[in-house]
Amino acid sequence: MKNIEVTVEPALETIEDYDGKESKEKKMTIWIVILTGLLIGAIYGIVGSSSFVSDALSVNSGIIKY
Repeated sequence: MKNIEVTVEPALETIEDYDGKESKEKKMTIWIVILTGLLIGAIYGIVGSSSFVSDALSVNSGIIKY
């Protein structure tokens, strides 16, 4: 008879990130991702608010108003 292995879903306790057991490297990676997103958003906001673009179109319709 063949030996059949049954795969079981891991319990929460066996996952290395469960219940505050994260490694310092993973915590640092999360902080870097969050801060990078905030920095990119701040730069985008500053550039977007400080660039003044006139979006008015000059139209010469040729209609004479009296």
